[in-house]
Amino acid sequence: MGFTSPVSGNHSVRIRNKKWMWITPSGIPRYNLQEKDLVRVNLETSETIGKLKPSIEWQMHTSIYRRLSQVNAVIHTHSPYTLGIAISVVNGFKHILEEAKIVVGNPVIISNKPSGSTELANAVSKAFGKPQEDIRAVIIRNHGVVTVGNDIHKARAVVESLEEWAKILTITKLFGGPKYIFDESKVHRKPIIKEKKELSFMPV
Repeated sequence: MGFTSPVSGNHSVRIRNKKWMWITPSGIPRYNLQEKDLVRVNLETSETIGKLKPSIEWQMHTSIYRRLSQVNAVIHTHSPYTLGIAISVVNGFKHILEEAKIVVGNPVIISNKPSGSTELANAVSKAFGKPQEDIRAVIIRNHGVVTVGNDIHKARAVVESLEEWAKILTITKLFGGPKYIFDESKVHRKPIIKEKKELSFMPV
């Protein structure tokens, strides 16, 4: 889809019992990835089960799950247009696209920390705020994008909508920048995360 290279980015899903997650492994190209390569990580003890090492960003995923009990999927990509806007334009994500406002909401942009570090994990999970704030996307300048959802499909929808938004913003720059900003008061957001409804999880 162009959001990341075959050797970068990572995905995870929380398992039904809420105590574990499945996460993509470190060092395996995505085109070679198989179900047996996924790594199981305990969200409380950090114990791992699997033949491979979990993604270098496993701490970031566990930190988000611990903070937001209603989140069941986390996606981390290096979406090029989204990053391009984040590192080039101050307050660059103006609402010019109705669907982006509905699906993404207001992305939070933070400074980068070393990859795989506790500092990065804490900074990202903190940026998602409290559950009632409903932050769906955090952009790490000079690094990547992190999105969350009730399931993997909803987390991916946020990534895709955010990148489309960034592409359109980039195109507007060729014509002198956006002239028409969307009236946010007239937009009702779709629930990407629902606390009470039980949706699909990856099997234990």
